[in-house]
Amino acid sequence: MTRPCLPRNPALVAPGRRGGGAGEPASQPVPPSSGYVDSLLLDSREVARLLRIGRTKAFQMISCGQLPVIRIGRCARVPRSALELWILEHTESRVRNLGLPKT
Repeated sequence: MTRPCLPRNPALVAPGRRGGGAGEPASQPVPPSSGYVDSLLLDSREVARLLRIGRTKAFQMISCGQLPVIRIGRCARVPRSALELWILEHTESRVRNLGLPKT
């Protein structure tokens, strides 16, 4: 059973809160991240975007060791160069297994 939502009174919401909680747009919207191209270490969202898979699937592949990972504390990051090599290795092994000529 879920609790009923309390009515929101815009006068009681802190002014620094993003969007104010009353449905209006954020006062300072977060700009789209352009750091994907330059970053050496990728998180699960960036890996998912590059591989065009879901974020959950990317996180699963990182956590179970299917992708090369560097751990910094509790954070798991995938080196961009290692991801590119991983893609190349898995693409070539698939071509070898099918008996197709390499191009």
